[in-house]
Amino acid sequence: MLNVEQAIAEVAGVYQSLTGRAIKPGRYELPPEVDPATQAESNYRQFKALLEQKARASAEPRGKGEPAFAPPVDVVELEREVRVMVDVPGVTREQIVVSVAGDALTIRGERGALRSAAGMMRLEERRKGPILRTIALPPRARRDGIEATLREGVLTVVIPTDGHGNDVTEVPIDVK
Repeated sequence: MLNVEQAIAEVAGVYQSLTGRAIKPGRYELPPEVDPATQAESNYRQFKALLEQKARASAEPRGKGEPAFAPPVDVVELEREVRVMVDVPGVTREQIVVSVAGDALTIRGERGALRSAAGMMRLEERRKGPILRTIALPPRARRDGIEATLREGVLTVVIPTDGHGNDVTEVPIDVK
C-alpha cells in the first residue's frame, strides 16, 4: 500500500529540485465515483514511471548521440483491463519491442528516416530515431494474457487487470 505522506514528500522534493521553489498548496476536486487513495496511487505510479524512464533513457547508449523520444499515448483503465494506445506512425512490427517488468510497460522502437534517392530533403520535421515509453501499470495487472497489436500507426496494448503484479521478471510481448 502506498504511504501517501512519503509519496508527497518525494514528489515535493523532486519538484523543488527542478524548479527551485516549494510546491504551493492547491485544491483538486475528485469526482465522487473516484477513490482518492486509488487516484493518489495511480498518479504516484505514473510519476515514478516517468522518473525511471528518464533514468533508463539517460543511462542507455544512443546511436549518434540521439536521445529517445516518447510518442504520445492514451491509457484507459476499464473494469477488467487497461488499454494503452501509442502513436507510432511509420514504425513496423519488426521495429518495436513491448515488454512488462515489475509494474511498468515498456515500449521501445526505432523510427527510421525515409530518404528519397532521387531528391534533396528540403524540410524534415518528423521525429526519427529511438523510441522509448514507459507506462506504470496498476497493481492488479496480469503478466500473462497481454496482447499487443499494431494497426495504422497505432500500437494498442491490452493488459488484463484481474491478477497480481508482483512479478518483476521482464516479459516480452509479441506484437501482432
